[in-house]
Amino acid sequence: MDAPSEEWQPDALGQETKNALHQHECGLQESWDQGLMILPSPDASKVPQAPVPNPRSVYAVSSQTENTAMTPGNASAPSATERPKTRLGESPASVVGQAKAVDVSLLLKELDILRTSNTKLREALSERDLELQSLKLELELQETASEAGMAERTAALVEEVYLAQRERDQAVMARLRLANEERDDAILRAKRLEQSLRGLEDINPEEHEATLQELLTRVQTADSGAEIEKSTAILLDRVQRTKERKREITSEEMSAVIAERDAALAQCKRLEQELHCARDRSQTSSSVRPVAVETHPERTQKVQLMSLQQDRDKAVEEYKKLEEELQTLRVYYSLHQSLSQEVILKEQFQVAIHTYEEALKNREQVALITLQQNEALAAQAQQVVCESAALQARLQQAESAAQAADEKVQRLERLVDVLRKKVGAGTLRTMI
Repeated sequence: MDAPSEEWQPDALGQETKNALHQHECGLQESWDQGLMILPSPDASKVPQAPVPNPRSVYAVSSQTENTAMTPGNASAPSATERPKTRLGESPASVVGQAKAVDVSLLLKELDILRTSNTKLREALSERDLELQSLKLELELQETASEAGMAERTAALVEEVYLAQRERDQAVMARLRLANEERDDAILRAKRLEQSLRGLEDINPEEHEATLQELLTRVQTADSGAEIEKSTAILLDRVQRTKERKREITSEEMSAVIAERDAALAQCKRLEQELHCARDRSQTSSSVRPVAVETHPERTQKVQLMSLQQDRDKAVEEYKKLEEELQTLRVYYSLHQSLSQEVILKEQFQVAIHTYEEALKNREQVALITLQQNEALAAQAQQVVCESAALQARLQQAESAAQAADEKVQRLERLVDVLRKKVGAGTLRTMI
């Protein structure tokens, strides 16, 4: 009776140890399912992580070593990973305690691996924080530098605009003074010539050509037909020449007035078109940017609009002045036509017209110069607006990069919190 009981006892102990190990494996599998393994994060993908042993593989190795130990003829020594064999005389509690000790050692190793990975993640998080701070400092420095550059450029542009306006005003005033002086000189010369001609007519009246009234009196007092024909031919020739001269003078005056009017109208239209274009640009720029914030390019555009309006008003005033001067010249010519010779008056009128044409040409040149300056200033203002838009785009990119970095940091912080919770749960479970 004793022999069979001794043979049956090892099998019973092995079955009990297998049941205990199976229960312990189920508990390890539950802890494994609850998430005691290290989850790979997107930023900590390059951090080397030690593999965590699977409880199933541990149980498989232990069961395999146990089976090999139970087979007869296998007298080799157990390895470090093998569980202790069930011997005769050992209780199931001791076998379960040995299995628990092996599992506790594995859990301690896993805890050490989690701690090392946690320290690495903390180091990576600190590095990310330093990089984020450096990026923020660089962005602040870039913003300050861009603002300083914009302020310097706008200040220089405003100074250039003011200097150009002063130079233009000085040039226009100088040209107007010269034109007024030339006009006064021409009027004085005409008066002197009239006085000299009157003196000559008073001294030598027979040297000049006969007037129309004298020719008519000659025709009336003529005795012969030859004298009548001669005086009538002279009279007709004189009348025809006066008519032709009047036509030429009136045509020249009308052509000059029409040319001046067309030039003034073209200049007014051009200035109005530039004004509309500038208004459209200002409206588009104000629609793109907020209305409450007034930037330096908008101020420069407003200054340019004011200058264009002033130029248009000046051109209109000059056109009115020229019309008044032409009317005065016509009145002056009509008054003095009966007192002086027609040829001299025509020459004087041509000289005056020539001077006024030169003055108009000079004014047109000044207007062209001012228009070129305005176009250059508008191009500079457009360039400043483009640069400000590029800087705003770069600032938005930097803000988006900073936001992405903040999101990464928050994600890493959440991952660290999860790992801390998992590590805390693992330590509590191992303590239990």
